Amino acid sequence: MSEYPPIPKPTPEYLIAASAGLALFLMASAAIGMATRKRRETFESFLVGHRDIGPVVTGLALCATWMSGWALLGLMGITYMFGWPGMWLAGVWTLVGLAPAALLTGLKMRMYSSKFGAATVPEVVRIRFDSKLAQSMAGLIMVTLLIVYAVGQFKAGATVWYAVTGYPWEICILLSAIVVLVYLAIGGYTGTQWALAFQGFLLALGSYALGFVALAFIGGPAELNAKLAAQSPALTSLINPALSKIPKAQFAADFIGVSATALLFFTMAIGFPHNVARFLGMRRITRREFAIMMLVITIAAACPWANLITGLAARAYWGPTLLKIPFVKADGAAPFMAMVAGGVPLATLYMVAVFSAALSTLAATVMIMAGNITRDLIQTYRPQTSPTTLLLLTRILIAIFVLIPLYWALVKPPALLAYLMAGAAVGLGSIFFFVIAVSMYWKRATKWGAISCMAYGMIMVVLGGYYVYTINQWGWGNWVWATFAGCAILYFAVSLLTKPLPEEKLSKLFPRKA
Repeated sequence: MSEYPPIPKPTPEYLIAASAGLALFLMASAAIGMATRKRRETFESFLVGHRDIGPVVTGLALCATWMSGWALLGLMGITYMFGWPGMWLAGVWTLVGLAPAALLTGLKMRMYSSKFGAATVPEVVRIRFDSKLAQSMAGLIMVTLLIVYAVGQFKAGATVWYAVTGYPWEICILLSAIVVLVYLAIGGYTGTQWALAFQGFLLALGSYALGFVALAFIGGPAELNAKLAAQSPALTSLINPALSKIPKAQFAADFIGVSATALLFFTMAIGFPHNVARFLGMRRITRREFAIMMLVITIAAACPWANLITGLAARAYWGPTLLKIPFVKADGAAPFMAMVAGGVPLATLYMVAVFSAALSTLAATVMIMAGNITRDLIQTYRPQTSPTTLLLLTRILIAIFVLIPLYWALVKPPALLAYLMAGAAVGLGSIFFFVIAVSMYWKRATKWGAISCMAYGMIMVVLGGYYVYTINQWGWGNWVWATFAGCAILYFAVSLLTKPLPEEKLSKLFPRKA
């Protein structure tokens, strides 16, 4: 007989409440998409809306695309698995990334959108470097890595649905695909942006509610740590040197791993295309409105602290029991905790919050992937293609880019959500921190510096997928630092050795007032 309490079982009450909650969520998202959709839709407005989004909506949408299934499910799985040492990969650095994303790239991205008509992030790359090759390369890299990132969103939505309702795993994943297709088809970018803001509010509300309830349920901070220490003192330390034996767990084992997590959160928030793309549709805002946006970001982006507490509370309550559950394993910590600590109301709220996080990120990523193909490849090399055809192709590609990660999640769902998504984040962050963010401030950057940075970053992603995650030989932190350092060296060195844009072009890209 186990010394820990049993895992809660779904009941008809959970099934009814969860179904009703999801239905209301879908109707609200669809209503927002229809209400914010303009009567006349063009290919460009489908991608970036009408460039009239305000600071509150932009801030909440940014948090929604950032949080994703990683924050609302994967973070809890990490702290459940590793205890307090897992917190370094569980969101404690969130503001280290999101605040600079708004400060360093937000207004710059808006300038590229309003002044030059940029509708995608790779198009910003083309304008900055006057290079179709750099634009195409950026688009293909984003598509490749965002497919990996999208897989995690399906697992997140399916996991909470599986835990709360008991539906078959395959049906739970298919539900996620249906939801994202519905509100993407209805709203386009503008509808999605407003729906993302709504979902950003929901995911923050669900995270905070579950975190506080879970901590109270377990008996408060002192009782939480006492129960963790009773299982293993390593669960209550800041790092666990014993994890150095597991190279892919280096993020919790030593200073190199911990510092790599800070670097990861900093670069990926600035470099994630589905994050910085939120600013392409933002209207011109005042300093006061910018401060309001930063306040919204600060409040919403702090919810990972509540999430990591939820994972710790689940570990204190169940011990390692959840690791034996098929499909969900450690990632089931939060939905099961919601069921035992808050019953039907909290479990329903949390389920809706997870769907909000997972599907908002999935919606943003598939929009970007589809736009990268039509805008950054087809329209770039075949400018005679009609806008009507491009819009139709974008809609078709949206469905395709939902189905590809869907198939992956059905055939081989990731064992631990954060592992998979962190791998894609290493590449996206290291590459586009330089190619996007730094390039907006450093005039001397050249297209060849950007191209070499992108090529090296993708090579390191492939090598990391094998040596870190497959055969477990490279330390995770060493890989992060090597990827970032190599991208930096090539970006700066090659740029200094090659010819920058003419001064007349640079003067347009670097006005005295952005």
